[in-house]
Amino acid sequence: MASQLDLGGYEVIGRLAVGGMAEVYQARAKPTTQRSPGEPDEVVLKRLLPAYRNDGAFVKSFVDEAKLTVRLRHPNIVRTFRLFKAGPDYLMVQELVAGRTLGFMQELLMKAGAAMPPEAACYIAWCVLKALDYIHRAKAGEGGATIVHRDVNPANILLSVTGDVKLTDFGVADVEGGMRGDAGALRGTLPYMSPEQVLGQSVDTRSDLFSVGIILWEMLTCRRLYTGDGEAELMHRVRDARVPLLSTLVPGLPDYAEQVVRKALFADKARRFQSAAEFIRALETLSRRTGWPLTVEALKPLLGG
Repeated sequence: MASQLDLGGYEVIGRLAVGGMAEVYQARAKPTTQRSPGEPDEVVLKRLLPAYRNDGAFVKSFVDEAKLTVRLRHPNIVRTFRLFKAGPDYLMVQELVAGRTLGFMQELLMKAGAAMPPEAACYIAWCVLKALDYIHRAKAGEGGATIVHRDVNPANILLSVTGDVKLTDFGVADVEGGMRGDAGALRGTLPYMSPEQVLGQSVDTRSDLFSVGIILWEMLTCRRLYTGDGEAELMHRVRDARVPLLSTLVPGLPDYAEQVVRKALFADKARRFQSAAEFIRALETLSRRTGWPLTVEALKPLLGG
């Protein structure tokens, strides 16, 4: 049984998810477990899948992610406490966020035919942009290169039961001007990529902002922006970046909301928001004009409050 599994001195409570290269468990430290300062009793353990333990490229990617995220300290980013090796296993100890992913919440709303409250959508996007502003300002490596997340999507945004909004999963993050893995490799989540990303071109921080624009559009419309029959068709739609106007789908939204989303989703990155800070200011202006609070109060309808 999963409850009997022991990983590196942690008692596993249950498996939360499994991805392409790692699996994630909820776990509890044993009294004899050596922990990092500030590490709570219950955490998330991210384990490199056994099939990749002896693959140097996968091990390096896993270790690189840990080395990057262990330095990040922001209320809107899931904290990584440490990386360690226990026997054959490579493990990351991360913050446990009690709640659901934004993707899970969106699926519930779509199935129910219910719209996300626009003030909640605005607040969630604002929180994610706060995280990205911090990440983009942080510097990685000796050259001080800028960090690009590359995989901002609803499955990587966590909503806690108390209203925290946190960005996670830096597994394909890059430093600007460099590539981890094969040059031109398609890394990320296809329906949330920027046109330049899906074309295998070099990306910068504006690609992350484009992803936030897609998420904001989807939250406000309660539908997916990009769908297609097969990967090839989906790639073409992402590349072309044809985005229906919000006013044609959601009558009654403020004109300024339309302007903000439209600016976020230009195919030409020179016409988009040029920084997370600029995008944040636009959402703060929207908040002032509409009275939508940029506080956890905005999430009350989603939290059952």
